[in-house]
Amino acid sequence: MFGVMISFGFGQLLWGALSDRFGRRPILLWGLALFFVSGVGGGVTQQMETLLLTRVLQGAALGASVVCARAMVRDLYEVKDGAQVLARGLSGLGLFAIASPLFGGFLTDILGWRSNQFAIASVGLMCLLMVWWFVPETLHHRNAKSTHWSSLWRNYKKILSHSEFLSWSLVAMSTYGGLFLILSGGPFIFLQVLEVSASTFGAVIAAGSLSYLMGTLVCRRWIARYGLLGTVQLASWISLFIAMTAVIFALFQIQSFFFTVCLQMLYGLAHGFHQPCSNAAAPGRFPEMAGTASSLMGMLMAFAAVATGLYLSTSLDQGMRGYLWGIGFWGFLLVIAVRMALPRMVLADEKV
Repeated sequence: MFGVMISFGFGQLLWGALSDRFGRRPILLWGLALFFVSGVGGGVTQQMETLLLTRVLQGAALGASVVCARAMVRDLYEVKDGAQVLARGLSGLGLFAIASPLFGGFLTDILGWRSNQFAIASVGLMCLLMVWWFVPETLHHRNAKSTHWSSLWRNYKKILSHSEFLSWSLVAMSTYGGLFLILSGGPFIFLQVLEVSASTFGAVIAAGSLSYLMGTLVCRRWIARYGLLGTVQLASWISLFIAMTAVIFALFQIQSFFFTVCLQMLYGLAHGFHQPCSNAAAPGRFPEMAGTASSLMGMLMAFAAVATGLYLSTSLDQGMRGYLWGIGFWGFLLVIAVRMALPRMVLADEKV
């Protein structure tokens, strides 16, 4: 997982600049082709080292899809409309998040773990063909200098010195860091600490995905009514409740299956608001280099995931307490970003 996140983060830096130079569509096609090949490679390999390499390649390939998708939304829509479009697309992601663990577990039980790699490759191939046939180019003014070292460094400096970008990226990092903690630490907490069955844990994952789906559905209406800043500020009350509850549970060493599931479902709900808003707004000031801006935000999010992974490697020996401290940290950091940083840096066209 660590290698996948590293390649996912650094890969986005490469894909973002390339998409600004050559367009979104060719980079998306190359990324999906690499995703397909790495999936097939993971399914046929007989060596652990090769399997790890294919997983790292999958992370890098996935970065192309994520960067290009965000950049294409920015190419086609203004920030507020783009956030609604992202929320609609992420609702579909929520459906996949519900079905994928169940389908993956079924394949593993019936056909073995290699079948999951072939399933991943099949999804990559279907997406590749869909993009090839139906998805047009959205970048109409390409920047031939975007991959030159001097221009690249200048663009990085411009983006990373922009307070709005940093503020929205902090929101994206915080909500993603907490989500990564739940997804990575959850199996240990539920299966080893709370000692629930594998099928029960699968239901927990599905419940969290369902709450995330609900968040994205409501998010679209809130954006239209309250704008991006108003939406994340309202959702931050959920995040604050999560963080305070997690800290209280950690201090008093409370272990409860029911309340832990409720916390995770609430986190999924809040993530459904914070993710589309931050992902649309962070690159919003840079339409001329949306790919580069999107890749930098993705890199920061991957950094949060890596930091979370390192934290889990040293804290899970504390059991539930270490897990809850992590949720509390990301929750409070998210609230600080939304309540203290964003109100001063909100996009001018939001008018809030």
